[in-house]
Amino acid sequence: MENEQTIPIDYDVRWKEIITGLFEDFVAFFMPEAYNIIDFNEEVVFLEQELLKLFPDKDRKGRVVNDKLVKVRLKSGVEKWILIHIEVQSSYASDFTERMFTYFYRIFDKYQQKVTAIAIYTGDHVPKSNDNYAYEFLGTKLSYQFNVYKVVDTPEATLLASENPFALAVLASKYLQESKKDHNKRYAFKLKLIRLCMERLYSDAQIESLLQFINFIILLPKDLDIKLEETIVENHIKLSDMKRTRTPAELRFANKIHMALYGESVEDRIKRIKAEAEAKIAEAKAEAKAEAKAEAKAEAKAKAEAEKRILIQKLIQSSDFSDETIAEISNADLELVKEIRNNLKSS
Repeated sequence: MENEQTIPIDYDVRWKEIITGLFEDFVAFFMPEAYNIIDFNEEVVFLEQELLKLFPDKDRKGRVVNDKLVKVRLKSGVEKWILIHIEVQSSYASDFTERMFTYFYRIFDKYQQKVTAIAIYTGDHVPKSNDNYAYEFLGTKLSYQFNVYKVVDTPEATLLASENPFALAVLASKYLQESKKDHNKRYAFKLKLIRLCMERLYSDAQIESLLQFINFIILLPKDLDIKLEETIVENHIKLSDMKRTRTPAELRFANKIHMALYGESVEDRIKRIKAEAEAKIAEAKAEAKAEAKAEAKAEAKAKAEAEKRILIQKLIQSSDFSDETIAEISNADLELVKEIRNNLKSS
């Protein structure tokens, strides 16, 4: 049954994209203390390539590093910055807390700067020891603790009350877990999230990032995906009467949801569809012209052949020329002349 299908979702990549696109909102939502001391007027630098350098290929074991490493500056004005290490954990891994510690000490050793880390557990299977790594051997002890955020523990009402765009991103993850294999329920959740995006007074960048995140993280079977698109087009896009029926805010949202679904604005899609239609019309005209030219050529050839046969027939009937001479005079094949002579003899 279709409702029993497993739909693969690349959680980490989608979280990585929205964190990059809405980093300030991310910090405000998940790390309010850090938000108060970071100067967001200064450049925020993402250091994924540097993160890769900290882990040789033999340590990565073929695993793609989707973690975020970000350099920010503080409001204090001094030449000092901190690194925020972010880990989005969508499924349980037995070595996860150890890996968090490994990231910490390698980052600290490389940069010799303050490091803070946060792990966001987006799935519903959160290990008991989820915010620390402990080590003990022959009297040597070590304990590394980091920030955590567990989507499963956050009440829906709290997320709905928040004005931060990441509240809807977290809610999308929460709805994904709650719907499990019930794709009809997931369909309703997705429509609800899209409506919430429209109702909130978010910026264009926030709306676009959220819609793309929701669209790619809450995947549906093909039949429900088609139904969703039809519903969205009817309720939010509907190109034919948009200018007459949509308010500026609705038009703006239509463009953003269109961008999330199709990767282009409504206006660009209209231009593309119009250009494609014009190209098809031009192609059809060219084909028709070529066909007409071919037909005319065929008709002319048939007419010339008919006139040639008449000439050959007259030459045969009115002269004693040989077949070879008649063929030369009429510029025809000798076989054609012989065929016409035989036809005249038998008639």
